[in-house]
Amino acid sequence: MSTVSATSAMHFWAAVEDCLATFHAMQRTEAAEKVTSLWQHPAFALNGVNRDYEDMIYHAEPWQIACNLACNDLNVTGHQAAYQALLLRHELSAP
Repeated sequence: MSTVSATSAMHFWAAVEDCLATFHAMQRTEAAEKVTSLWQHPAFALNGVNRDYEDMIYHAEPWQIACNLACNDLNVTGHQAAYQALLLRHELSAP
């Protein structure tokens, strides 16, 4: 199994935090707390999946992780351009 580099993980979590603040109107401090709590305990995000598969969370979109943390299944369609720009800023998407 390949692992996610520390740099990639940092960009991923920063994107999740930005999604919470930008698309879910969450205060930055609350978004940071939720993200920090989740990356410290990734098994909770995987709904009880074996901890050997913690890297699986990085196969999800930051958008979906943010929606789960916000308990708001927001449709990305109306926000696609802004979301793509966010991913680009966090080096998670090619231009």
